[in-house]
Amino acid sequence: MQCRAHVSQLAKFYEQIKEAGAEVVVILGDNLEKAKKYADLLKLPFPVLSDPEREVYSIYELEKFLMLIQRTASIVVDSEGRVRYLKRTTNPNTWLQESRELFGFVDSLNIT
Repeated sequence: MQCRAHVSQLAKFYEQIKEAGAEVVVILGDNLEKAKKYADLLKLPFPVLSDPEREVYSIYELEKFLMLIQRTASIVVDSEGRVRYLKRTTNPNTWLQESRELFGFVDSLNIT
């Protein structure tokens, strides 16, 4: 549920993110079929990738908190593959503020 709230916020900021020269990609720790259903359900304007082995989740330490609550993160990777921004959370109530903070960071990069 928290992931949906955050991804929905990213969708609202998507045009501004694109104008800043960035792209949004969502990675789900699920199979391709479920990732497609997720993207269709939320009518997302950006790609949703599948990570059924949860390799990306492991790299960025997004294991479930107390084995129940899925940790999620926003990550900005620059064109050279360096992580420039990483914010993890388990609290769904922080996503609106975090989405604004993420957009502010992307906008400050002046990618275009």
